[in-house]
Amino acid sequence: MCVIECSRSFTGLPVAVDATCSGMQILAGLAKDESTARYVNVLPASSPQDAYRAVAELAKPNCPPELQEHIDRGVAKRLVMTIPYSAKFKSNWGYVKEALEDKLGKDGVNKDQVTLVTRALRQAVFDLFPGPTEVMKWIESEVVQQIKEGKTELRWITPSGFNVCQRFMKQDIKRLDLHVMGRVRQNVSVGDTDEVDISHHKNASSPNLIHSLDASILHFTVTRFNYPISIIHDSVLARATDMGTLSDTVREVYMELFAEREYLTEWAQQINAHTNPPIIGTLDPVSVLESTYFFC
Repeated sequence: MCVIECSRSFTGLPVAVDATCSGMQILAGLAKDESTARYVNVLPASSPQDAYRAVAELAKPNCPPELQEHIDRGVAKRLVMTIPYSAKFKSNWGYVKEALEDKLGKDGVNKDQVTLVTRALRQAVFDLFPGPTEVMKWIESEVVQQIKEGKTELRWITPSGFNVCQRFMKQDIKRLDLHVMGRVRQNVSVGDTDEVDISHHKNASSPNLIHSLDASILHFTVTRFNYPISIIHDSVLARATDMGTLSDTVREVYMELFAEREYLTEWAQQINAHTNPPIIGTLDPVSVLESTYFFC
């Protein structure tokens, strides 16, 4: 018979915590948008805030009546998570279709219903998160202008000192006729052309800026956190006994990045933007120091 002594008062097992919709957290900091910051736990609250549920509730009245009872955070989550990374209607439509089919079966929802639900959810995101929406629109507009004026790449330096070079050229496509289990025609890229891919730049700039800032936050956190740690994107693993220190460190870094400097303005200067970025200015990022649920 195995007896557990329970003689230790500590554990070395790692615990995983995730940021609350990290893309929206970063965009809220860039835009200094208090309303968005509140939905994604940047600001202190007595209980965790749920941006996915908030979007679902706002969208529900604009969805088909027969589906409204099924519109919940599960249906909204992937759509909300991916919009900061420039996900467009088509990919959002697929996420919503998959979520609804999980609930109702493949015969329980049709294409028109999925379209209406996707439209309602996307509009709810734009209504609830005005700062991030304006920042993404501004980035796309400025990047397109830069490329039209002759730039082939965008460069910026992250707060942690990493040099980013974003370069997208249109692909040189060749068509191959293959004979494997029958005749197959396949388009294959054999390299880059000399023509800049404006569309790719437009869609990738906001996600790449967010990812570069996400990496900076984690870079600064790791250099200050002198304990075992593992990181996958915005998911951080540390020992349970070190979680208090980790939480404090992440919030301090976020506060310093978005309170002590206006990085969106710095980024605009680095890419030689023609207009000023849309900074709402209602958020005091120092408040994040008191946010219990920034990572949860």
